[in-house]
Amino acid sequence: MEQVDHGDITVIERSSVVASEETNTSPTDVEEQLQLADGDAVLKCFSPLLNSMKVFGLYFTQTPRRIHNASTSTSGIIDSQVRRKWNGGRIYATIILIVVWLNTSRTFSIFHKADKFGAILLLKLSGISTQLFSTFLWTACFVSCQTGNLDRVFSEATLQKSDISKYRRWAVIYTIVCWVALLSEMSFLLPGLIIDNKALISLMAPFRVHVVASEQLIILAEVVTVILFIFTEHAWFFSHSVNYMVTSILCDQFRAMNKDFHRAIGCRGEFQGTIRDLRRRHQKLSQSVQNADQFMMISNVGGFCCQIVSVILILYCFIFFLNETVGQDVISTITYTVWLSAHLFSLTLTAYQGVVINHVVRVDFAVFID
Repeated sequence: MEQVDHGDITVIERSSVVASEETNTSPTDVEEQLQLADGDAVLKCFSPLLNSMKVFGLYFTQTPRRIHNASTSTSGIIDSQVRRKWNGGRIYATIILIVVWLNTSRTFSIFHKADKFGAILLLKLSGISTQLFSTFLWTACFVSCQTGNLDRVFSEATLQKSDISKYRRWAVIYTIVCWVALLSEMSFLLPGLIIDNKALISLMAPFRVHVVASEQLIILAEVVTVILFIFTEHAWFFSHSVNYMVTSILCDQFRAMNKDFHRAIGCRGEFQGTIRDLRRRHQKLSQSVQNADQFMMISNVGGFCCQIVSVILILYCFIFFLNETVGQDVISTITYTVWLSAHLFSLTLTAYQGVVINHVVRVDFAVFID
């Protein structure tokens, strides 16, 4: 038995013999270990949400192409020799990502030499900022699937079997809410977008702004513009939902580890357990946080920068150009209000995802693990 003093708490590491004896006398711990769900079950419970993302190329899985290790007589596989196949989902997501970036580049042609400082110019800047944020969300989703970090965070999660039904239920609820919100927004915004010729002309740039095209080409440009607008809104809803679920899973695992730590502290401030197991558990969770941060960092940074700019510009138009925005008619009032509310909600959710993980990671027992 090794005893180490850390201030008010004494950490006691028991030998393997004592640990084996305690293992035989604590059946509840063994039952808790047996009740842990495997990674495939955790990943499958999010299938409704992930399958919905596949429709617009926000999610794909990669099939590994395993290469035989010729240096041994067995069929062992070296990690560096494992390659990824280009399946249909990966090709589709790559094409969509290229189209999204090209569309974002196209939006910069919305400006005209006759533009002057006013509500129209500020709303154009806000529209470009919104499109940039959607592109960052798309890029973050592609990086998460390309690196496999999204599946890795789900499959390596250590959760109780009782939590699987909870996450499956939330995945179904989020999927339904996202589709209902998307269809409701499309049914309200698309008719107004088509009726309002000025707004549609701005979104169709450079056509009818810098390029004179035939009537057939204009109709085709309008259809493509509407489809790209639907793609943009889809990325907003579903990428936020997946990021929220990733944050929830990581936080639940840290809370469970924190609870197990406090449960192991005796009444005299002695930690009666195996600190090595707790350290390995913490390192595994830290690696999951790093994996999630590799793709969530793109969406969070883009969310803060782009959405703050959009909120400032929209609020400025609300205050100083009231008659040209929300004061025009009822439809304009609802449209601009929904636009501002969506940015505020998305900005709040982005801030939550960045702050809550840092708060949960700073557990009371970090000094014993680092």
